[in-house]
Amino acid sequence: MNENDSIKPERLSLLRLLPNIFTTIGMCSGLTGIRYALESDWKLAVVFIFIASFFDLIDGLTARVLNASTQFGAELDSLADAISFGVTPSIILFLWLKDDEINMANTYLLGWYWIPFLLYSSCCVLRLARFNVDTKIYPPKRQSIDYFLGVPAPAAAFLALLPIVFQFTLDRFGVDILITNYPFVICMWVMIISILMVSRIPTISPKNMKVTISRSKALFLMITTILIVAIFIKEMWLFFTIFSCLYFLSIPFGFRFFKKS
Repeated sequence: MNENDSIKPERLSLLRLLPNIFTTIGMCSGLTGIRYALESDWKLAVVFIFIASFFDLIDGLTARVLNASTQFGAELDSLADAISFGVTPSIILFLWLKDDEINMANTYLLGWYWIPFLLYSSCCVLRLARFNVDTKIYPPKRQSIDYFLGVPAPAAAFLALLPIVFQFTLDRFGVDILITNYPFVICMWVMIISILMVSRIPTISPKNMKVTISRSKALFLMITTILIVAIFIKEMWLFFTIFSCLYFLSIPFGFRFFKKS
């Protein structure tokens, strides 16, 4: 009998692979956003970023529920986040600006407009690298923290894409304003989000929020949830605009709250 015959390759169950499958689907969704941006289908491009954020949420939840967290899964998740929430939003935003006739005519300024998006992608990668290092070096400390340090990559993607989503909302209600006529404001906004990503400012972490309600209020919560979903279905872009603005406004309040606790 050969010595190597006794060494059998480790077999993994489908359930343990499920988080990695969700991560891969999310990454593919983020890349698909680039495809639709190249076709100037801005709504679908943004929608696929939102789909990627959904799978980024459930892959972590699945890994914790199934106790299927692995080092490979953590590295894969970071790489997928870098693509879906670091690279793709930058490309979508730049192509969106470039699609405007006024901006397209000024190729000199277009070269400058790329700098904030390059900064955004770089800050996203730096943030993810810092998170991985902190997790490996200070795992007990990281687990005890109930907030994020800086704006997480998925939330940053939501905020960075806010100018496009706000444009969709304006178009929905017939407001004749073109956000692309103010490229400098868009670039400054993206730079602010980039800095917030790599900052040490404490921000809300929904996965670590421990909120309890009484049984008497459970039905009210369910009805409220149904109404929110109904509003989302009817006015999706308005919902995302309000959601992104509320999250951005929560940052200074979160900073004060977590610094005191």
